[in-house]
Amino acid sequence: MARVHTGQVIMSICTKLQNKEHAIEALQRAKFKFPGCQKIHISMKWGFTKFNADKFEDMVAEKQLIPDGCGVKYIPNQ
Repeated sequence: MARVHTGQVIMSICTKLQNKEHAIEALQRAKFKFPGCQKIHISMKWGFTKFNADKFEDMVAEKQLIPDGCGVKYIPNQ
């Protein structure tokens, strides 16, 4: 048994945009397995990074972000 606090993330899924409806359906079915009230939140972040999806591709094109495994490295402008 795990102790979970209010507002704590229980599950996280990263999928392609075309599979969004399937991921939402899977989470809706999974939340019935947990007692209490769960909310499904769709993040505006790119994958598991801290950067917004709308600016991510522009930052990669400008060489501000360098791919590094499953994440990215931020290179600030000097």
